[in-house]
Amino acid sequence: MAFIKGHEFILENKLGEIFNFYLNEQKHIEYMASDENRVWKEKELVFNQETESFHLDIDDKENIHIVSYNKDGYLYYHQYLDGAWVNYSIFCYPEEQKVMYPIIKYVKNQIHIFYYLLHNEPKNRAYLLHLRFHNNKYSANHIVTADNHKYINPFKIFINDNNDGITLIYTSINKGYEQIFISKFDISAGQWSEPLCVTSSKDKKIYIDGLLQNTEMLHLIWSRFDEEYLTVQYLKLDMDKILVGELKPLSLSSKSSCSFPVLIYYKNILWAMWTEMGKVVSCYSIDMGKNWSEPYIHEDTKKIDFKRYRYIGSPINNKGNILCDYVFGTPYPCIQFLGFGGENNDEIPT
Repeated sequence: MAFIKGHEFILENKLGEIFNFYLNEQKHIEYMASDENRVWKEKELVFNQETESFHLDIDDKENIHIVSYNKDGYLYYHQYLDGAWVNYSIFCYPEEQKVMYPIIKYVKNQIHIFYYLLHNEPKNRAYLLHLRFHNNKYSANHIVTADNHKYINPFKIFINDNNDGITLIYTSINKGYEQIFISKFDISAGQWSEPLCVTSSKDKKIYIDGLLQNTEMLHLIWSRFDEEYLTVQYLKLDMDKILVGELKPLSLSSKSSCSFPVLIYYKNILWAMWTEMGKVVSCYSIDMGKNWSEPYIHEDTKKIDFKRYRYIGSPINNKGNILCDYVFGTPYPCIQFLGFGGENNDEIPT
């Protein structure tokens, strides 16, 4: 049994129905949905072209919005209308350019699409683009240019609780070292703030994840890479008074193979989870990141297959429930979340 890599989403609507979106063997976007009793229905096809990556979001009317990038260089927007999926081509990029990490967000009746655009040269340089669609019009912005060493980290997008702003975190080289930067977008003004570097450590940072809590507190987690080991690092930032360079990250794990760290806020407890030697490991904080428990190794996960899902809950009924971007879980047909909720019986069935 093993950790299965892949590109899958778990989406839950206000009725409690579960949708599992993924790329099938042909790399076509496909999904399965459950009924109110959590019984799976037949598979449904969204898009029958070979897809490199995709992302989705759900609006307050339970409509699902998808952005995808296919192997022929096309960036698509997909929407379910009148009982069928409709696919709109946005751009087609030439062979010497490549799209990475597309993200779609629905905010205040606007569709926001973000992605990195890479060119053949210079290598490891990514241009972060932002497309904004509203009232049949769209605008395009180049937000930042991110330089990295060997690995281009995904960026993260957070929506403020009152839906009036967007927070971006990304990594880029600063004085020879990869650091984490923050920029904010004012939706009403349509402007991005100047990026602010919020870390100063000289470690190599990979597998960046984070949570924005009540628009005020930003929790960050990543794996520190030192050519031999991976160690999980955690940093908490007050968005109103960021003290650049004065806050030091906490080490949550020992030096090992700690990969794919994620943060989950569930029932007033902040959980940190990662994979280590083929197992799920977790620790938790009951005071929002000030103090952390010792890591707990979930030995049973060594005996099962599990995945890392992107999780999206309904904007209507998800407040106060599960807050996260990623979660570990078992594969279809019995998808269960792993690693949080209790040390002995920590599975949260879907």
